[in-house]
Amino acid sequence: MMSPNPGAASPDYLQYELEEATERSRRVRVALISTSAVFGVGIILAGIGASQCQVIHGFNQDELLCNTAGDVLLPMGGAFSAAGAIGMITSGIMLGVRNKQKREIERDIRRRYYGRRLQWDIPTGRLVF
Repeated sequence: MMSPNPGAASPDYLQYELEEATERSRRVRVALISTSAVFGVGIILAGIGASQCQVIHGFNQDELLCNTAGDVLLPMGGAFSAAGAIGMITSGIMLGVRNKQKREIERDIRRRYYGRRLQWDIPTGRLVF
């Protein structure tokens, strides 16, 4: 975690935190890519399974009649795509949080390195640091 007061943190500590945040962000990015691939494979399997089925129209309801490949691939593809979609949503949110933490650490490093900048203070009408 970050130090409560960025000015009190040593440059080595902030650099260590930045490296850790970068690694955490990389891991979550790999998870996002992996779950996206699982979602894609699930959609492909479900599509192949659906092509092995045909709809029989009845008087009261329609019935889906599939051969063996359709009976296996359609539910398996649906499960893969559902798991992949949940994983993509979760890891996408986590990636946003991790990248925000990384940006905050980078901002703290810049503030420590460059110090405060010169700004115009409107109420007092003068330049302040």
